[in-house]
Amino acid sequence: MIVCADAGDLDKICILLMEMQYHDKLGMPPINPIKMQEAIRDCIRNGKVFVAKKEDDIVGILALKKGSHWFSDGTFLGDLVFFVSPRCRKSTLGSRLLRAASQYASISKLPLLMAVVSGEDVSRKDAFYSRHGFSRIGGVFARGL
Repeated sequence: MIVCADAGDLDKICILLMEMQYHDKLGMPPINPIKMQEAIRDCIRNGKVFVAKKEDDIVGILALKKGSHWFSDGTFLGDLVFFVSPRCRKSTLGSRLLRAASQYASISKLPLLMAVVSGEDVSRKDAFYSRHGFSRIGGVFARGL
């Protein structure tokens, strides 16, 4: 079930995001729990946070924030975090979270920008976004991580 998160979901969201860090194979920096909670709380208040619930657990999240381009007053919705627990990846939860975000962007009359910032399984992620009507507009390059 996909629902909009509220402040009561914050603890379960943080547990899910700790799982995200645990499963990261590329050396994600350690999570600062206070900073993480503040960022998610801000998204709940000033953006939109969609969560996938399975029984009483939160097993997926797509958190959105409104932003503007550095060169323009044009605004967009961008993802703060998009994660589905590995135990639920064979389901349709990722697609359902992305559809909920896309519908919210349409209602808000804002473009939706989704980022792939992990170098793990990039071709699968590219195919996922392409299947949902998104187009690649760039890439992320890193040095010294």
